[in-house]
Amino acid sequence: MKRNGLIGIMLLSLVLIITACGSKAEIGMNEIDMKELEKKLENEESFLLVTFAASEDEVEESELVEAFDQAFNEKEKTAFYVNVDGESQEALDQLGEEHSPPEYDGDTWEPKDDGLVLIQDGGVMKNPRETLLGQSLIKGTANDEEGYEGSFFEYMDDIDAGIDSALDFADRNDIELTY
Repeated sequence: MKRNGLIGIMLLSLVLIITACGSKAEIGMNEIDMKELEKKLENEESFLLVTFAASEDEVEESELVEAFDQAFNEKEKTAFYVNVDGESQEALDQLGEEHSPPEYDGDTWEPKDDGLVLIQDGGVMKNPRETLLGQSLIKGTANDEEGYEGSFFEYMDDIDAGIDSALDFADRNDIELTY
């Protein structure tokens, strides 16, 4: 009898540990796929999101994720990112239309280009400062083209300002970020 009780307690403890480990995102950038993003939006969660469209090589060469990760780590904040490269424009347009608030007045969220956005209750908030991540910026940075920096670490002032703006907006509007 004691043995069955002990085994039961051990199994319960293991389940609680596994559940706790998988339920909270880490500070910094956390990669999610489109299916996970759609689920977070449908669940009306509030969070910081970075979206972009670029090849894996361009993302790696430009140090885009690493730069944003460093910025979020320094602020001890959590964000999610999705590389929408390979997604159809139709699917991205539909996602943007479904999750842009009515007050956008025809201006819809564009996951391919809008970069850092604040999501409130499953909808993209109109942030006063945009941190755009167009394909030409990522490609130009990755390839160290003329007119572009050689790494997103050289854009840290803009990245920090974009994050600060989104966090200030969240604070002013009592938006509680969920993970």
